[in-house]
Amino acid sequence: MKISKSAYRKRVEKVQELMEKEGIDAFLVLSLENYRYFTGDVRKQPRMVIPSNDEPFLIVFDTEKEEAEKKTGLEAKTYRSLPDMMKHIVAFTNSLGDNPKIAVEMEFSTPAFLLERFRKMNPHVEVVDAKQIVAPLRKYKDEYELELMKKAGKLADVAMEKVLDVLKPGVAEREVANEVEYYIRKKGAERLAFPMFVNSGERSLWLHGLATDRKIEEGDVVLIDVGPVYEGYCADIARTFVVGKATEEQKRAHSAYVELQERVVEIIEKEKNEISILEIERRNEEFMKSKGFGNFYVKGFLHGIGLNFEETPFPTIFPEDLREVVEERMTLSVGHSVLSIKGVGGFRVEDTIYVGEKIEFLTTFTRELLEV
Repeated sequence: MKISKSAYRKRVEKVQELMEKEGIDAFLVLSLENYRYFTGDVRKQPRMVIPSNDEPFLIVFDTEKEEAEKKTGLEAKTYRSLPDMMKHIVAFTNSLGDNPKIAVEMEFSTPAFLLERFRKMNPHVEVVDAKQIVAPLRKYKDEYELELMKKAGKLADVAMEKVLDVLKPGVAEREVANEVEYYIRKKGAERLAFPMFVNSGERSLWLHGLATDRKIEEGDVVLIDVGPVYEGYCADIARTFVVGKATEEQKRAHSAYVELQERVVEIIEKEKNEISILEIERRNEEFMKSKGFGNFYVKGFLHGIGLNFEETPFPTIFPEDLREVVEERMTLSVGHSVLSIKGVGGFRVEDTIYVGEKIEFLTTFTRELLEV
């Protein structure tokens, strides 16, 4: 399903409405995710300016002008050096008069040096966080986005099927990660949203952890987390495996985690458009205490997902997002936190879901504790 240029145009118009409401004169787009959201185009160094009451334009390297304009239908100003690029931006901000308010993404993907240079070259400008105008749009997914995320979800399932083929004693974590990534790229993944986690043995207790050259051993608990990207959109899936036979303690811990995820999905389905993430987290803690795992449960069970594998609502980084209400048309990752029990293992079951009238799982690989 292709997104039309008119659909991208509507997204620009919606963000311009929010800019007017917030008194923002222009939005300087620096991240690939937002650039892609508003244009459908992909650039190594995306630069886009969206005025609140005028036509948006791109700033591209001069040899990219023809292609960029053809793909987006927007005017592209050109540069051959960083100072040239900045001149276009400075000329634009100067045209806005005294003390214009410019929104800029203040997030992981924004180059700090570029933001600092922008401030120095535009001392008359009030710089504000673009989250207030972007998050209200991107946290709700349209039919085009959902279709792409479903395809990413299928790739996530394929990734876990491949894990079953390659996960065995004597194989290094990094070998597992390399084999799986290569396989899903051949199956259509654009890339991975983050380096694949293959955490074995004591490393399964970690919240995050890159694959290493550690050899997987008999008896290991292995936590796998992978995030395929399809045409810019992410899915996220995590599963827990045991190399050999699982102990009763491991089965009990894993079962509690699966039950927790099921409860969260049921709560969202019944109380969507009303319940906050904070309330969901409170209930999660109560449940894990009732199961005897209260001291081992790490908060931060869910977050938004889309063009970024972690996006609004994103309470593990932005505590204010705990107040966000889970609403229809959101896509969420449920099962982000680890149940970390020293001497037993680390357990996670993470899936990507769509909040519709009914909850739809975009990742569907079995949630059983798999013995390999």
